[in-house]
Amino acid sequence: MPLKGIYKLVKLMLYKNINYKMYYSIISRFFEILIRDVTDRDRRVYLPNQMGYIYLDERPHKRAFHIRVNNSETKEKGETVYSKIPILDDFYKKLIWVRPIKYRNCKIMPLRYSKDIINKK
Repeated sequence: MPLKGIYKLVKLMLYKNINYKMYYSIISRFFEILIRDVTDRDRRVYLPNQMGYIYLDERPHKRAFHIRVNNSETKEKGETVYSKIPILDDFYKKLIWVRPIKYRNCKIMPLRYSKDIINKK
């Protein structure tokens, strides 16, 4: 459900006088604190309403190389040229959300928003 849909339900059921700007700032601040606690402080964060907990997991790489398209050679040859780039670190990090059984076991979250914070460590 998108954020605006959740906002409409919250406004309808719980808070009549809350505007969208205030609601969005509350949700944004909650996720900033959540990401800070998980990445910087290396904690398990328990979510409200018995929705499970989130933590940062370190996992070993399964392969030694990333395979990338070499753009300069591709332009010269006229066909797609791939090159192997070695992975320099031994581990990568994933954000894990362990959910209650009624929602399924666990979900591995994409790190699109918190990747910069994690890599600064």
